[in-house]
Amino acid sequence: MKYLAIKPFLLILFTVIYPLLIYSQDSSEVKKPVFTSNLVYQSFVHFMGRSDSLKSGAGLAIAGYKLKNGLYIQSAVVMVQNKALPLQLTGGSIELGYHFPESDHFAGNVYASRFFYKDQSVLVQSALSYQTGINASIKNKIININTGADVKFSEQTDVGLTLGADHLFIIPLQKGKPKALAVNPTVTAYGGTQRFSKTYQKKQIENVFGIPVGNQTTSSTENVSRVTVLAYECTVPVVMVIGKFNAFVTPSYVIPQNILTSAGEHGSNRFYITAGIGVRL
Repeated sequence: MKYLAIKPFLLILFTVIYPLLIYSQDSSEVKKPVFTSNLVYQSFVHFMGRSDSLKSGAGLAIAGYKLKNGLYIQSAVVMVQNKALPLQLTGGSIELGYHFPESDHFAGNVYASRFFYKDQSVLVQSALSYQTGINASIKNKIININTGADVKFSEQTDVGLTLGADHLFIIPLQKGKPKALAVNPTVTAYGGTQRFSKTYQKKQIENVFGIPVGNQTTSSTENVSRVTVLAYECTVPVVMVIGKFNAFVTPSYVIPQNILTSAGEHGSNRFYITAGIGVRL
């Protein structure tokens, strides 16, 4: 699996902040193109709980432009820092997609992304070149069901699957004004393909005229490809919108599954924080 570690955060940014921004619009406002820009810090860079050995953090600059017909473009620049390295530019992405028409019961998007990396990037799983996928949220007053599927392209092709649930609480801060606070407790399960090799030994008995006369041990290597659960994650995004500006903080706890330690993967249960500020014009 090869993947840019910021992608789960971008998904949270869309599913949490976008509904609140829609809420904060004046009901008489004509639908029009929208520009968004956000500066973000994430205390733990990871892919499904897998991290580099230095447990790096990251700063992100994200900008997007959405047409009134739902088509959009979004780009991100990633800067990584850890105890051995100062904050440095290490990669980025550009995404083209389409937001389905928003309704009281459904939201979603389709997208295609291209990833870029600085030479010898320290981003987790930084061999991914392209990704395409779809996200969908079935909404109701009790619980929202979130699903997603994607295909990742690198030296090999991998499939990702997402299933989650959330409930969005929106608290108006001033009647008749675009000021509101949102809290969105969310649980998510991430799955996908894993590819690895395993070596095992077996004894081979030699026979002479049907009579066992000895045995020898041989090694065999088997290439394994499977679809499995990669991580569970609990998040509680808290977003404040005041007019065209927003600020957000997201406490998260990730629980990686099926870590391939023999392949050099690092990972453990981890609490981390994502926080940022943004503007919508």
